[in-house]
Amino acid sequence: MQSKSTKQSSIIAICAFLVVGALAPMLDSTMTNIAINSITQSLHATVDNAQWVVTVYVLAMGIVVPIAGWAIDWISGKQLYLWALIGFLIGSIISGISTDITMLIIGRIIQGAGAGFIIPTISILVVRAAGGKNLGSLMSIIGLPMVLMPILGPTIGGFIIDQLNWHWIFYINIPIVIISLILLIIWLPKFAPTEHGKRLDIVSILLLTGIFTGLILGITKFSDTSKLWQGSVLWPVGIGLACLITYIVYAAIFPKRALVNLNLFKTRSFSAASILLLMSGITLNGAMFLLPLYFQNIRGLSVVWAGIYLIPQGIGMLLTRTQVGKITDQIGARWVVITGIIIATLSTLPFAFADASTNKWLLLGCLLIRGTGVGAFTVPIMSDSFTGMKPSQIPAATTATRMFQNIGSAFGTAILATVMTHQMTGQTATITNLSASYNTAFVWSIAITLIALVPAWFLSVKHH
Repeated sequence: MQSKSTKQSSIIAICAFLVVGALAPMLDSTMTNIAINSITQSLHATVDNAQWVVTVYVLAMGIVVPIAGWAIDWISGKQLYLWALIGFLIGSIISGISTDITMLIIGRIIQGAGAGFIIPTISILVVRAAGGKNLGSLMSIIGLPMVLMPILGPTIGGFIIDQLNWHWIFYINIPIVIISLILLIIWLPKFAPTEHGKRLDIVSILLLTGIFTGLILGITKFSDTSKLWQGSVLWPVGIGLACLITYIVYAAIFPKRALVNLNLFKTRSFSAASILLLMSGITLNGAMFLLPLYFQNIRGLSVVWAGIYLIPQGIGMLLTRTQVGKITDQIGARWVVITGIIIATLSTLPFAFADASTNKWLLLGCLLIRGTGVGAFTVPIMSDSFTGMKPSQIPAATTATRMFQNIGSAFGTAILATVMTHQMTGQTATITNLSASYNTAFVWSIAITLIALVPAWFLSVKHH
């Protein structure tokens, strides 16, 4: 009995050590949004250029996720996790010492790649350590930072920037990662590789990278030219679409090699969930990029108060996250997601009309309600993506859904930053014009969220 409880304690300790390692990337992704305003001023960058600081991070994460799924089968879990942390540490140092936007973007790519290995590897290592037992309680341990960081991250980031400067939101990762490396080197088991995983398909990775990078680059270049038919827009979009067509043909000819098997899309709920994950990234991450800028540039808030103003949204997400799983189990995902979309849309609507004098309590109340709406549609979409799947398809589906979620986040930031910059083209940077550009970006966010009602209709529904 004692040995059983001792084993359980050691598994919980392993979970805790893994979570310490993940704190840095989780904190980093929520702190960076609050720093964008300071970064644009310090590095004399436009919002359109600065959005790449956020976009490349989640884009790198999305592209690396399938590589992490392959690597865990071929490399010791301990080695993989340690190297991922070291990569994230190197990216943090480069980002911290950056003196121009290009150097910062390079640092963020390395950070995102490290984070792309860290986040999925945690879940896999916890399942292996536990031997498939008590997964609910263990997953809640590793899920806790994911729930708390949207609440704490912006405020912590705002405080660090206010007291020091934006460089320190990256420097703060250094002691966290070093402590975590020491703990993991001493305590983490090796987690021997299974040695029977499928080979890494380089062609898939190159094509997927080409698709997403090309399309996002084309979107952002549009704000520079304001013309769709300019070469700087058409070339990257054309390359992205060519890579997409090539990937579809390639995956049809070599279904066992391709990273995202096209057969997964024969399952209706997976197809709907994939589209929704892309769109939810735009709704959540795109708005999370805009909100701190709006509060600082239009409302004139300090970076600390901009972070504090985002707390209600995090609390709203936390409130629904605890209950939404049970409701989805009872009635299916369709009506839960549709309700969440409607709540998120209605509560974002005031931001489409807000200006410098809009009542702050109205906006804070809307953010709390918006958080409940967003929280109500992210969890059910993820769970419903596996409905009707064969057990053998679940690992591939897990990789694909994680990738779509990150790529959606990258598109969200790029699209809304482009809309805002395009709106300001040729305009004087007055508060009225700036406010109108934020309003337009929020209108786009609302429109994309409403379009999500169409794929949401194809999610599962349980009849009693």
